[in-house]
Order: sequence, then C-alpha cells, then structure tokens
Amino acid sequence: LGNKSITLYDIRAELNSRYKDLRTPFRSANPEELFDMLTKETPETFYIGKMVTATVIGIARRKPQGEQLDQANPVRNDESGLWQCPFCLKNDFPELSDVWNHFDAGSCPGQATGVKLRLDNGISGYIYIKNISDKPVANPEERVKVGQLIHCRIMKIDVERFSVDCTSKSSDLLDKNHEWRPPRDAYYDQEQEDKDLNAEQESKRNKQRQTYIKRVIVHPAFHNISYAEAEKCMANMDQGEVIIRPSSKGADHLTITWKVAEKI
Repeated sequence: LGNKSITLYDIRAELNSRYKDLRTPFRSANPEELFDMLTKETPETFYIGKMVTATVIGIARRKPQGEQLDQANPVRNDESGLWQCPFCLKNDFPELSDVWNHFDAGSCPGQATGVKLRLDNGISGYIYIKNISDKPVANPEERVKVGQLIHCRIMKIDVERFSVDCTSKSSDLLDKNHEWRPPRDAYYDQEQEDKDLNAEQESKRNKQRQTYIKRVIVHPAFHNISYAEAEKCMANMDQGEVIIRPSSKGADHLTITWKVAEKI
C-alpha cells in the first residue's frame, strides 16, 4: 500500500499553506539539457575525445572575394599545357583567359576549407582542412568522397548549434599519448600495459630479424634467400626445379624449395 506517512505530510503542508502552489517551479532547460534531451545522448555517451564514425556529406568552400580575385595567380602545368584555378584547383583550362572567365561568371566554388559530416546520431560535424590528415591537404576531395564513412574524434561540442568539430588525423585516432581518451581509473594496471606493449614490440622486432644464417656454398641451385624470396623466384622457374637455401633451424641444416606446379 506504500508509505502512508508521505500522504500525511502532504495533507499537513496543504493545511498550513492553504493557497500555496506546492509544485516545483517551472524552469526552462539550459542548452546542455536541451541537447541531451533531443539527441538522446548523455555526457557519458557523447564527450570530447570520443571516437565516432561519420558520413561525409559535402566539402565546405569559401568563395574568393574582390581583392582575392584581383590578386589571383593562375598556374600553368608545363606537361599538359593547361591552366589551373588557384582557388578551386580546377586544372583543365586551355587558355589563361578561360580562368578569368571562370572567375567573372561566378562559377568558381572557392577554396576548400573543410569537410562536412553527419554523425550516426544525426548531429552535424565538421573537420577543418588542417585536421583532415597529419600531412598537408590542399584538396579534401583527394582524401574523402561524399557518402564515404570515416573514423574521427570529437574535438569540440557546440550544444547550441547541435554540431561538433572533429579530427581525422592518424595521430589523433591512434592517440598514443592518451590526449583524447577519458582518464583511467585508479585501479588500472598501467605497469602491466607497458609490459604487454614492450613484449609486443620485441616480438615484432624478432620477426623482422633474419631467420636464417647466410652460408657460403658453391652450387648452382643454392641461394641465400628467405622462403618469401624463394616463392618470388619460383614464379619464373620451370616445374620441377628446386632452390636450396639456408634453414632457420641452424647452420647444420639446409632447406629445399621445390616447384611441384604453378603456385605450389
């Protein structure tokens, strides 16, 4: 039946203040609360540094203005003999006058400034051109295409505009220095992680090392090569031919690679 004493407290409050409205006063939601309600996200599920997938919906460009057009310097490709627009980088103009007609007609979309995104939760995203890659990017269309799904990290959340700024740099995605990932709790075993990373790197180094000892053997079929190199050589050899090579088992062993058939 529930706790009846709560009802008694409510009755007493009404008797003590007969005409008082005991309801909690209405308060408008602040931008952060409104953002969470409409996007169904919370600070725990949507935060700066989170890795997300997003769809490219367009390339943002800035149209050149008066002074920029006057100071424009079209470039001619010596190999093709065609001229290139310095803003949109279109490079199929036969004559220099065609580039200026391109400006005058207003058909130049302008210089690329970034990439427009749409996140899985419907929020708009944007990647500035400097955050597309660790290497300088002049034309984003060389790296991404409209409709392409890309991985990126959230750098900034604008709750009033329902948009985010992102980065798709490889260094930010890997985040080796833990600049973007949430802080670890006090019980995380950092020492064990360092040991595992060192063991993994040591294992990679061991695999990259030469697994055989070079031998000095005078024989037409003997070669100081690895198995992978022997496979490449076998591609141009006749069926039944063999390659004698050093063995990874030690200096007192030899290995024979025999071509039984094509790719075998």
